[in-house]
Amino acid sequence: MHNKNFRYDINGLRAYAVILVVLFHFGIIGFAAGFIGVDIFFVISGFLMTSIVIKSLDKGNFSLLKFYLARGIRIVTALFVVSTIVLILGWFLVLPTDYKALAKHTLSSINFFSNIVYWRESGYFDTDSHNKALLHTWSLSVEWQFYIFFPIIIIALKKFLSFRNLKLVVLGLFLASFIYCIYATYKDSKTAYFLLTSRAWEMLLGGLAFLYPWSLKNKLHQIITQCLGIVLIIASYFLISKDTPWPGYMALIPVLGAYLIVVANYQNNFLINNPISNSIGKWSYSIYVWHWPLVVLGFYFAFESWWIYGIPLSILLGFLSYQFIEKINFSRYSSWKE
Repeated sequence: MHNKNFRYDINGLRAYAVILVVLFHFGIIGFAAGFIGVDIFFVISGFLMTSIVIKSLDKGNFSLLKFYLARGIRIVTALFVVSTIVLILGWFLVLPTDYKALAKHTLSSINFFSNIVYWRESGYFDTDSHNKALLHTWSLSVEWQFYIFFPIIIIALKKFLSFRNLKLVVLGLFLASFIYCIYATYKDSKTAYFLLTSRAWEMLLGGLAFLYPWSLKNKLHQIITQCLGIVLIIASYFLISKDTPWPGYMALIPVLGAYLIVVANYQNNFLINNPISNSIGKWSYSIYVWHWPLVVLGFYFAFESWWIYGIPLSILLGFLSYQFIEKINFSRYSSWKE
């Protein structure tokens, strides 16, 4: 049974994004560019958030507090459960000095400034990263910081500017962030990797997909646009590795790929819309939150071929987390969920 308003293409894109990240983190050969999954997530987030904010503002029923709470309930609940379990396991497994660092990381993850903490500590690809059970939450912090600032900017601009000019300002912000990202990556890729200023353009491009929709005349144009997006994402595999200065101008390849898939708005491609990608897409946030602590656990105990168990376990925990944590119906707030 298909829901007419549901974006199966975006859900499928989410599935591929999380699969890429998981395969990369579990060290599967051939997925050295798997970290591009995060960049794809950023595009999707920017698109969905911009559409929620603009549609609500147009209806005149946008509430900043409700927006934050609706996002927070969905994101924080699963993250809080994972963080608590990591803290409990850490109590038994790590040294007191390391536990102190773990407690700091947990606090920064739940309060969405972990990207700043990790930026100050070391690079994302450092060997030390396998000792940080919540390192992956840096991307959630970047998204949340964007969630905080972007609606405020839109509300302020909408008071003074026409919709056309507001769109031009978003386009300008996108260009400014992208140019800064190239410069920052060249100067110090660690800073560029973790901070919102050099990542915002990925989310802003998602926003531009909503603000400047393409009027693709027929199904063939939609298919061509979507396929071009898929080709760009596949091309990333061959052009990008962990030695590529990131996010830099090379990030434009997967980001543009994700953008093209979003603007194509074509729902009937079996590669993207199938029972497996539909399920993985729905569970993708929970899979993402759970998978990295499992990677760290395998690394800690030096398990042989840990990925054989770790990947299915990530998906299973993601499914359970989606089913029993993400879907908790906070009745007071349920009407706020977009």
